[in-house]
Amino acid sequence: MLEEGQVLESELDVLREVANIGSGHAAASMEKWLGKEMALKVPVAAMVPIEDVAETIGDPLETVMGVYSRVQGDMEGHILYLISLEDARELLDIILDPEDRGQGFSPNNLSAIAETGNILFNAYLGAVSELCGLELYPAPPTCTADMLAAIVNTILLEVSDSGDLALYLKTEFEEEDFTSTGNVLFVTDFANLARMVDILEEE
Repeated sequence: MLEEGQVLESELDVLREVANIGSGHAAASMEKWLGKEMALKVPVAAMVPIEDVAETIGDPLETVMGVYSRVQGDMEGHILYLISLEDARELLDIILDPEDRGQGFSPNNLSAIAETGNILFNAYLGAVSELCGLELYPAPPTCTADMLAAIVNTILLEVSDSGDLALYLKTEFEEEDFTSTGNVLFVTDFANLARMVDILEEE
């Protein structure tokens, strides 16, 4: 059973299983969307205190792209896809043709990043639903650029308990010569997280 203040290796194994299944779903969805082979790796899967999330990901003052969605269904929460501007450009090089790519972060480019986040959200929440028997799905996503700490703190304002944990996945999209690293965060209250982990450990 998940307890506040400690995370057991067995619980991390459960998280890794969710990450692996979700990554398979996400890669398949990306390949269907783009019509080309895509690999998605998750080199890091962890549970992080929500107050430490920004520091875990990188420089809290760095400007990043953030895709956000509220989690709905049998469990409420928040899910984020955070990616540095450099990696966002790499991602756009992967998913858009050069003639469609253009310069900067145009509405079309932001839409492509938001759709990538939406695919990840559906894939990982789908993996949790598949393994837990819970119905979880993301609301329509929003995409913004801001300081890492500012984006994360917006979510923290909606989470009442400072002892809550975030499920943290480091993601790496790979396609031929391009690699794009990002971060997925799932934040819910501790009771929901403990419930989810307990169900997964029983499977």
